Amino acid sequence: MSVPETAMNAIAAQGGEFVEPPLLIEASVPRELSGEAVRSRICTFVDGQATEWALRPDLTLPVAQAECGLRREKDLGETCRRYRGPVVRLPAIEDDPIEYEQVGLERFGAPSDVEHDVWLFQTLIEASEACGVDAGHTCFGDLSIFPAFVDALGFPEDVSAGLKRAFRQEGGVRAYLSGQKRNQSGLPARVSGMSRTEIAAFVDDIFAITGVRPVGNRSADEIVERLHARSTISASFEISPEQSELLERVLTLDVAFAEAPAALQSIAKDGGLTGVEAALVRFGQRTERLLTLNSTFTQTAHFATRFGRRFTYYDGFVFEIAAGADETAMQRPFVAGGRYDSLLSDLSKGDVDATALGGIIIPHRVESLLGDQS
Repeated sequence: MSVPETAMNAIAAQGGEFVEPPLLIEASVPRELSGEAVRSRICTFVDGQATEWALRPDLTLPVAQAECGLRREKDLGETCRRYRGPVVRLPAIEDDPIEYEQVGLERFGAPSDVEHDVWLFQTLIEASEACGVDAGHTCFGDLSIFPAFVDALGFPEDVSAGLKRAFRQEGGVRAYLSGQKRNQSGLPARVSGMSRTEIAAFVDDIFAITGVRPVGNRSADEIVERLHARSTISASFEISPEQSELLERVLTLDVAFAEAPAALQSIAKDGGLTGVEAALVRFGQRTERLLTLNSTFTQTAHFATRFGRRFTYYDGFVFEIAAGADETAMQRPFVAGGRYDSLLSDLSKGDVDATALGGIIIPHRVESLLGDQS
């Protein structure tokens, strides 16, 4: 039996329905939700009606879109969808294929709890073991941890939102913290006290004088909104050096997986924080449960706060398993998955709200590992 068939059969043991998502997806969807790891690698074209389409860069997004359509019609409760099929991305590493197969599953509407996080990881490692690969380097993350610390610090809403957005980009938090000081005497400070209408006129004047217009995905209205929001706090609020140091400690945490709960608790204690307890308790319980699996996949695992942020639609527990711990190997995981409870709401513009988690096995990378072992 082939690796894809073996993986599919192992996943099918969890039940659910096999689905075949469409090959094409509107390009705006992966651009907005896939994050920096995928955005620049999407293969797109424009049809005769000037609609831009993308060859699906993963299977989660089209499966989730189909789920939204079904849930708009009726309450489905808890569902599990299984799939197998090709995805298309421009290679991130030389010699990687442009098109390759993924086998995976998505679970919608299940409780957003530790048990289901562990279930997902266990399902995928059991599928990997069924294919003949029973070891690898695992990296765990949790994209709810940094936002929980930000919220516990009690910043104004705009500052909190800005830090959370910055977290999703490499170097973004440091750039935000540096820029926050400059804002005290920069453009936001200059427009402080202006109404939104006055700021819009000011921005239009700048465009008229310079001849420059917005590029990329940000419109003039979005620039005005951001500038107006930042102007309301720029002259009256500054992140303290102690707060900056605490955020840096959280952001750069990269430790053995078993040590992560204590390390995060120590940071919270040193900062005298309250309000982060619920996130850390859940994190600790999940870590304990994963370690009790007594799997070779967790024995040498590590945790990094920043891991997983490049995939925009993930918002909680995340993991990848690769052949080794070096950077090149980690760019070629053969198992990946996690939680994205806000995805259906984002895709449906708020019409559908259901939890979601899922993961994949990449058969050609498993086959490569089996070849190395022979």
